[in-house]
Amino acid sequence: MPIGVKLPPMALVIDDDHDISHMCTRALERVGVHVMCCDNSMKAANLTQLYGHRIVCILADVVLATPAATPKSNSPAPERNGARLLPLLTYGCPSAIAVQMSAHSVAELAPMGYEVKVPHFLQKPFTPEKLRAMLKQLLPHLNIPRSLTLPADEVMWDL
Repeated sequence: MPIGVKLPPMALVIDDDHDISHMCTRALERVGVHVMCCDNSMKAANLTQLYGHRIVCILADVVLATPAATPKSNSPAPERNGARLLPLLTYGCPSAIAVQMSAHSVAELAPMGYEVKVPHFLQKPFTPEKLRAMLKQLLPHLNIPRSLTLPADEVMWDL
């Protein structure tokens, strides 16, 4: 007979900038959300296959490329296009909320060949508090405190 264990909700963060992944992880773990991070589409697909039933939120960078690997045409490679990746991942995690994030505005992304189609977008840089506030708004059933005392190094980050 299986033992009833309540596991914490999970978030999947897909970003090739490890500092951003780390900031998101720290911000979300402070409110009881387990976080998995990866930096490419293949790892993200594998994680959604394994843990799709527990993932409540997917945060994906729109441009999954290192600065040296910027797109040369108006159609970025599929493995570098977080905007195209997110609908595929949410198919495997139907109860997950999808959030796109980018250092570029939505208007700047379109001419670069990236089409943002999700209603939730975080403009970088953002604070951990802004991330938690968005999560609280999107997932009201999570027990996220109204305010937290944060260490000075977690108040803001810059690119």
